[in-house]
Amino acid sequence: MNFQDTLVVIDTCVLLRLRVSDVLMDLRAEGLFSAHWTENIDDEFLRNMVEVHGIPAVKAQGRLRAMKARCPEWEVTMSSADFEAVPRMVDEKDRHVAAAALALRHAMDEDTEDDDKTRGFDIVLLTENIRDMAPQPMGKLGVRVLRVGAFLDETYQAAPEATTRAVMQASVELEKPPYTVAELLYVLKEEGARTLVSRMSKTLGIKPVAK
Repeated sequence: MNFQDTLVVIDTCVLLRLRVSDVLMDLRAEGLFSAHWTENIDDEFLRNMVEVHGIPAVKAQGRLRAMKARCPEWEVTMSSADFEAVPRMVDEKDRHVAAAALALRHAMDEDTEDDDKTRGFDIVLLTENIRDMAPQPMGKLGVRVLRVGAFLDETYQAAPEATTRAVMQASVELEKPPYTVAELLYVLKEEGARTLVSRMSKTLGIKPVAK
């Protein structure tokens, strides 16, 4: 798992899980994957931060700028062919997210040289709206649809030391409000990252605790 071979589209519902997206940004800083989203996801993120989470627009915009600074590769350019390739089973409201993942799949397939066909590119769509994203049809098109907990477990299994550094760094960076490593592990456990939490807890001698 690395920046060149693992491309991840992050859905709005994942970016809105603030502590989880904090960890994802630090995993990106470790070079474990490239992180991508779209202008539509931008708009959904800002709207929900204000209307659902009650966060002032200025702070929401500041968070989005910080994520873009961490992930300069963020923007996905899509074509009509990418939208046409989206399986009909994908929910209408989520078609732009699926199209973004397929755009990355198509770009990687086109850019791969004939003598480099054995190189595998892992295209992952991170979402909590699994059913709406039609994971089986998307999988047949070369995109894995995963919940964030499952992805975090995979990340830990592939690169335990880098993943541990990312979680600990996220804890260091969190000041308003502060989160200890134990509290952050509890959040990740609630998000389904049970393998990561179990093994990190054992390695660090830290028991997850609710904030």
